[in-house]
Amino acid sequence: ALRITALLAFPMGVGLFVLGTPIIRLIFPELDASVAGPLLSTLGIASIFVCIMLLCNAILQANGRTALPIWFIAIGSAIKLGVNFVLVQMPSVGIKGAPVGTLVCFGIVSVLELAAIKRVTPHPPKYLRVFGKAAVASVLMGAAAWASYGLLSGHFGNTLSVAGAILVGCVVYVILVVALRVVSKDDLSLMPKGEKIAKLLRIR
Repeated sequence: ALRITALLAFPMGVGLFVLGTPIIRLIFPELDASVAGPLLSTLGIASIFVCIMLLCNAILQANGRTALPIWFIAIGSAIKLGVNFVLVQMPSVGIKGAPVGTLVCFGIVSVLELAAIKRVTPHPPKYLRVFGKAAVASVLMGAAAWASYGLLSGHFGNTLSVAGAILVGCVVYVILVVALRVVSKDDLSLMPKGEKIAKLLRIR
């Protein structure tokens, strides 16, 4: 479950990070993308930790540790308030401090919950094996999407450039997932129509 979450969450977060400003220009053309874009980019990375945290909550609850997620979220919330209080009132940071507080909050909660899972589950996962390949594939995908947008934006409008960059990123990511063997056939069986996807991609 952690590996499937990483497979989906990592490219989503990295994609929002590298294309935050162009996506804001596409969806909200009336906004100042130079301000809103970096905020979306920061929240893109935060979204990865949100996905991990939600799954970790379920894992801890399934192992009878229902109170731990509540304590960890309380700790993360307190830290978020502190980070926001310090950063937002700084003139050089301002509103940009709010998503940073969100990122720090969910990042800390995720790390605490992953550490707890390592201690309380009978057969704890090896996190490097779970997250390593998906992280590498996502970073390379992000680089391809960022470079593609840079090339396309010099010849086409923002809409086509964003669409092209997303398409290139998706193709690169699928190729890397297969080449690096990020997931197995058993992993895909947890997903809807996973067996058909495994057969299509020739994943064993």
